Amino acid sequence: MKKEIIHIFRAYDIRGITGKTLFPDVIVKSSAIFANILEDEGVRLVAVSGDGRTSSHIYTNAAAAGIAAAGLDVYVYDKLPIPTFYFKIWKEKKIGGGAYVTASHNPPEWNGIRYRRGDGTGSPEDNKVIKERFIKDEVRWASWEEVGNIYHFSNKEIIAEYLEFAWNLEPNPERKLKIVIDTMNGVGGILIPYLLSKHHDILAINAQVDGRFPSGWPDPVDSDISKLQNLVTYTKADMGAAFDGDADRSVIVDDKGRRVQAEIVGILLAEELLKTGDVVVYNAECSSILREKLEEMGIKTVETRVGDVFVAETAKKHKAKLCIEGSYHIFLPIYGFYYDDAMLATYIFAAILTRKKKPLSEIVDEIGRFYVLRENIHVDDAIKWDLMDYMKEKFIREYSDVSTIDGVKIYLEKASVLIRPSNTEPMIRIISEARSETKVAEIHKEFVKKVKRYIEEYSLKVKKS
Repeated sequence: MKKEIIHIFRAYDIRGITGKTLFPDVIVKSSAIFANILEDEGVRLVAVSGDGRTSSHIYTNAAAAGIAAAGLDVYVYDKLPIPTFYFKIWKEKKIGGGAYVTASHNPPEWNGIRYRRGDGTGSPEDNKVIKERFIKDEVRWASWEEVGNIYHFSNKEIIAEYLEFAWNLEPNPERKLKIVIDTMNGVGGILIPYLLSKHHDILAINAQVDGRFPSGWPDPVDSDISKLQNLVTYTKADMGAAFDGDADRSVIVDDKGRRVQAEIVGILLAEELLKTGDVVVYNAECSSILREKLEEMGIKTVETRVGDVFVAETAKKHKAKLCIEGSYHIFLPIYGFYYDDAMLATYIFAAILTRKKKPLSEIVDEIGRFYVLRENIHVDDAIKWDLMDYMKEKFIREYSDVSTIDGVKIYLEKASVLIRPSNTEPMIRIISEARSETKVAEIHKEFVKKVKRYIEEYSLKVKKS
């Protein structure tokens, strides 16, 4: 295997650039290995689907071919939002696992694949084994008379099942809201407008699925969503929501057009859905406002690594009822499943808002906040992880209160800084928080400067060696 593409095997998926670091044969082989893992546990049927990217149909077929060539039967579904695909795996007990083709929020030239177990969640151990066996070329191919069958299905029935499931959940909306949604030309456009328009007045933009993403980078967290924000204020809407390319993240916008932190969304969900003693799992990226407010409610909190596979794993271990990632992945195990579903979270959040007598902006302001600054520094994937280890040693020596559960998180007085490698992009992420804008600006500037210096130091060290 070429050394320059080993990095496409990430902590919770495989992801690379089509024609440069990601190729159909990679998907075929890795999918066959995934099938080997499942077959050893008695699984006979695996589902496959993907998002709306221009290359997704190629990799969906490659995944199906790999799984069938390893001897398992395959159900291939037309493109679906990823939470709906998880839902199908979870509900259909005879389906023992799934492979979903996506690069989530990455630019259009990117693609990848996520492997899932029968409950719709991923396994960090599976991803590790797939990478190891891929590198060693340890694949068990079926003989000609034992290859699996491939069956193709429409997505219409699954979408109908998902909508019916969501609409029957509590809490029920008590009034009609005006909501603006932006699906950013992602695959969520085929479902989200129908989900929310059942009870609300919806204005949808960029709802046409287009894998070239003409409306811009399909990342509501780090890209421009000003059109949505302006429409919310112009139309006097109650809220807005922007979804990423495969619809597993949703950024909520309040009636003043301001982004609502994922942590605040989590607080409002917990306030309505949970009771004293329930457990909420959150990742290391989350602002301290979440833990602070939940513990005031008597709700237990558990911190874990960034990434849906790690969050789901921790949630199962602690029997959590709600999980929040700072990047707007939201999990609702209170409804029986442990995978993330931003579409359902948005639907439930809107239902909760209908029960409030105040506008969302006022509710958000009353909760308060830690001020947060984020910055991404480009670092080549080939050195990213070793660089992180180098920086970790530096920060541990320099600061007394440091967590290394995910990257390195330095706790300061009423402030913190998280520095971690992205699992999906060639970047080091820096997230600073503090109780005041002045303080967060000060510490963020200081740590960005330090990280850049350590990158220079490490790069020189690599060149010399």
